[in-house]
Order: sequence, then C-alpha cells, then structure tokens
Amino acid sequence: MSVPNMNYTTFINYIANQDLLPNVQTMSNRLNLSSRKIYYLLQSANSDLRSSNLPFLAPNTRITQNQITVLKAKLSHVPSDDYINSYERQLIIDICLALPLKKWTLSAFQTLFSVSRNTVLRDISDLKKRETFKPVFSKKSGFEFSEPLYDSFVHAYNGLALLQSHKNALSYFIRSLDKHIPYSKFLLISEKLKNMYQDSLGKKISISNALTLTIFSTLASLYSELDPIAQESLFTSADVVSFTKRKENDIINDFSMITKTNFSLDMPDAVKLFLTLQLLSVTKEQDNHFSARAFQDLLVVSHEIVKAFVLTSDIKISQAEQEVLTRKIQTQLKPFWYSSKYQSITVYDYLYHNETFEQYVTDALSQITNRSLYQRLFPFGLLTDQISILAMIFYNFSLSHEKIHKLHILMVTSLPIYSQNLFETLIKRSSSAPCELSIVSLNDFENSSNEPNQFDLIITESTEIATKQPTFLIDSELSDSEFERLKMVISQINVTKKEESLT
Repeated sequence: MSVPNMNYTTFINYIANQDLLPNVQTMSNRLNLSSRKIYYLLQSANSDLRSSNLPFLAPNTRITQNQITVLKAKLSHVPSDDYINSYERQLIIDICLALPLKKWTLSAFQTLFSVSRNTVLRDISDLKKRETFKPVFSKKSGFEFSEPLYDSFVHAYNGLALLQSHKNALSYFIRSLDKHIPYSKFLLISEKLKNMYQDSLGKKISISNALTLTIFSTLASLYSELDPIAQESLFTSADVVSFTKRKENDIINDFSMITKTNFSLDMPDAVKLFLTLQLLSVTKEQDNHFSARAFQDLLVVSHEIVKAFVLTSDIKISQAEQEVLTRKIQTQLKPFWYSSKYQSITVYDYLYHNETFEQYVTDALSQITNRSLYQRLFPFGLLTDQISILAMIFYNFSLSHEKIHKLHILMVTSLPIYSQNLFETLIKRSSSAPCELSIVSLNDFENSSNEPNQFDLIITESTEIATKQPTFLIDSELSDSEFERLKMVISQINVTKKEESLT
C-alpha cells in the first residue's frame, strides 16, 4: 500500500467523525503524522472539494456531511491499495501525455498519484532528459508531447506493453480513466480477443498482448471522442489496402463490436487499422497477402549476416548448422522489419549483453555485400537493442556448440582414505567447474607416470613437488574455510581456462 494514500484514507476517516476540523497540531498528534504531512493531506482534500464546488476545510470550522460524502466518494476511485514507484508513475505519465484525455497539470498529477508537487516535478524532470517525447508545458493545454499522432500512438501502446509487467500500476492506470471500467472486465474482453485470434488463425496470442490491445483500443477510442482521428493521418492509402485484406483486420472488426457492446465505445477506423498492425507484428507470419517478398529478402540478408558472423568470429559450424542459424536470424528479423517500416514494436525486455558477440554482429552488418537490399529493408540500420538480440541468438548458438573443458586436478597426498574421499566428493559435488581428479600416493609419486605440469591444479601437503602449475597446499587441519578456499581457487582457474580458450 502506498504510504501517502494510506495516510490520506486515515485522514479522511478521522475528520469524518469530527464536528469541527481540529487544528493542525491536534491532528498531527492524533494521527502520529508531522504537521507538514497534515498540511499536505488538507491540501489534497481541499483540491477534491474544489473540483466538486464545495467550500474548503479549515481548522476550527464546521465539517458538513456533503464534504465528507464527496471526499469518501473520491476515495473509492483512488487506487489507494497499491504501491506505485517512480518508474511506474513515469510510465503512467508517459501514456497520459501521449494520448491525453484531459488537461494534465502538476496539480492533476498530484491528485492522480496522491503525491507532493515536488515528487511530480522530479518525475517530469526525469522525462525531460530524454531525446524524444519530452513533456512541454503551456497554460492552454498543460503538459503534452509535440510528436506526431502516429508516433504518439506507438509510444502509448509501448507504454501499455511495459505496464503489463507491473500489475499494480496497470490497475492504477485503468482506475484513473474517466470511463470507469473494472480491471476484471478488461481481462474478460481480452480473453475473448485471445480466443477469436486462435479460432480465426489457429495461433496463440499471449494474454499480455491481448490485454494491451484491449486497453489501448479503449484509450484510443476515448481520445478519438475528444479529437476525431482521420485514418489518413496514420496510414497511407496503400497500407490501408494491405491491412484491410488481412484476417487480423477481420478479427479487429469483430472485436470492435464486442468493445462497443461492453464498453459503449465506437472504435474509429484509424484505431482498427492500428490494432491490425499490432496483430501483424505479433504474428510475424509469412503468406501471400502481405509482403512475402520482403521476408524472402530477409532470408538473403540473414544468410549474409550469418556468413559474415562465421568469418568474423572464426566459429566452426557445418553447412546444416549454418542453415538452421540463418532461419533463426530470419525469424527474428521479421519483427525488426515491421518495427522499421511501421514503428510498431520498439520495446525489448530481458536483454543479455555480451560485448564480444554484439561486436561480432556489428562487424557482420558492416560486411553485408548487398548494401542496397539491407538499406531498403532497414533504412536506419538496426537499433542497439536489436543488435543485442541477434548477439544473444549467436551467443546461445555458440554455447550449445562449445566444448566442455574439464579441469584436470592431481592430488598427491599421504592423507588417509577417508580424507581423500572427502576431498574427492567436495570437488565433484561443490565445484562450479567440471573436474577430473587423479589421486596418487605421495610415496609412489616419483615412480608414477603423472607429470604435474600436465594438470591444471596440484593438491598436496608436500612442498617438495616441482611444478609451475597452481598448487593448493593442504593445511594441517581440514576445515570448512579451507574447503571454501579450495573451491575459490578452482573457480578462478576455471575462469582463466575459459578466457584462454577464447583467445
């Protein structure tokens, strides 16, 4: 629960039982809050009363039943049971400004989140540090973005996609809409969309994507009621023709009837086309109705990328493996192509960054011989995150083909058998690296065929063994700390061996 909202709820319930509003110090003592916090809560309550054209609350003045009724009614629409952090607030602000359903000012955001003016200022300041989608302010419109409508659609959609990972914040955003639709109803309608998609195309769409599409359709339709959207402002006539031929468009048209019935909202044609594009981006399928030739071109580019990667990284793979890898790259390039042409997907989560393989991909892209084809498909090249994704595919492929390097350990000792067995079990079960252990009696070592320098580590209690290899000297008393030190030594040697194998 958010502390400010909890305090506000406690404050309203406290004054609801008073005839006269106590002075600030009395309320501070009774509610165990600072005087500054009481002033802030009083300011929030008066802001709610002002929006309902009721007189303000002031210390030592009578509290009317109308004031309490309005304040408690406001509480029922404020998401007071969820904690919203700074990142989540900024995501919500992003969506609100991309498709504004009202005039957004500092006080409006204060009321929305039940936070101080300084907190909102910090959030706005963080958003202003970006290269694009910086909030600008005017007295007439409040905070807004200056980007074109299509870019704003994409930005709002991507923001909603990110909110799916933050259920509390998503519920908060839904409850902040003027059209009060419960979260459970959005879930129900999105489930219907998910089933329609599977029935029509025989494919599955995640509940996260279905929920994003459902909430965005509501948000965009509400925005269109305030500022009607012409489809020409979003798509060219050629794109409109292409989209309307798609089965995805039929699904969206049917879906619009469901939203109209359940939400009493008319979905504009421009919004239907945009949602069709999002479904296309989700499916990334290849067929005869929509740019099949582009996907064939992607296969050519994928082949060149893989070929250049193999030469750059000097990783040995068979022809069959190279074809498999090419198909994997082509599959991933499909959403990148949609993103480049329509700016429909730009949110990439859970990335793993490997600088070596990211450099391999960057070098491979620069070595593509058919530059005109690559530049036609990706006029601005691939994004940094997209390069990271391709690097993850190549890195995963290399891991699956990487030879397992065992550490060869020689134990030269006169320890009793029970101590030797303990060492052997600890090394095999507790070591982070695969190990192969050889044990030789100290008395028989000179006559054995084991050459110490052929091993990665020597474990012994003797200081007489001549070797250049790392040596772990056994202490006179075995202890957990000594075993932990041994595991650390093995781990460090394993890292060194891996680095040597890459060079």
